[in-house]
Formats: sequence, C-alpha cells, structure tokens
Amino acid sequence: MPDPEGPVSQEPAAPPESMDSQRPWPGLDRLGLIQAIGGLLLGLIALFSSYDHISIAGTNLPLQQQWGITFIAASVATVLVDAELATRTRDRAADKADRAANEADRDRNRAARSRKRQVERLERLHTAAVLSARVQLDPSAINRARLRAFLALISGEFPPESGENGG
Repeated sequence: MPDPEGPVSQEPAAPPESMDSQRPWPGLDRLGLIQAIGGLLLGLIALFSSYDHISIAGTNLPLQQQWGITFIAASVATVLVDAELATRTRDRAADKADRAANEADRDRNRAARSRKRQVERLERLHTAAVLSARVQLDPSAINRARLRAFLALISGEFPPESGENGG
C-alpha cells in the first residue's frame, strides 16, 4: 500500500569528498603531514647521530646530553606547530578562494537576471509598439481594445470589461 504522505523522504547525500579534503592526520593536510614527518625524521637523525654538541660556523660547542635531547625535542615540536600553522593558512586561502568564486557566481547570476529582465522589457516595448502601430494604421475597435488591454496588463490593472473581442 502506498504511503499517504508521499514517497519516503531521505536525507540528502553528503557531497563527495575530494582527496584533499580527507585529512591524513587531525589538524594537518597532506603537505603538513609530510612536513611533520620530515621534521620528526630529522630530529631522530640528530638524536641518534650527535646530540652532545652543536656545530656553528665550523666550531663545535659541547652540550650535556640532556640539553641536546631537549633541543631536539623542542625543534621537533616547533616543526609540528609550523606544519599545523601552514595547514591553517592553506585552509584559509582555500576558503577565501571559495568565497571569491561564490561571489563571482552570484554576480554572474545577478547579471543574467538583469539581462533577462531587460529582454522582457524590450519584448513588452516591442509589443506596445506593434499594437500602437496597428491602432494608427487601422483604428478599428478590435485594435483599440487590444492596445487598451495590453496597457492595462503592463500597468498591473485588469483589462477593462467590454463587449468587444480583444483576442
């Protein structure tokens, strides 16, 4: 038996997600994840190679091993924060581009509606000119009634009731 309320309403399907919209790690896009992994790998390389000194301009500054590990952890944390900030910046830029595209679409739609209204007005003007010319060339009662009915319609009034056939 068919449902008296009509077809079963279904929730609208979610828009298909692109590969860019799926986040491989919470808070990071693909490029941010690559940056974070690279920073982590560099930190591990530094940890397992030489974390007891810093080389600056060809001179080695000795560090206690505990400080070296702290500096490596801090640099990895800095890389992770930078990756997240870069991801947010890219997200804001993408949102801004989407808003600009939506605004451009609205402008195009507004222009198309304006052109459509202009065409409709020109069609009315053309019709008025044709009816006016008919009345001037053949001032019969039918032509006058058609012109009166048209003028009443475009001014928002109902056409006058008369015994004449306006069609």
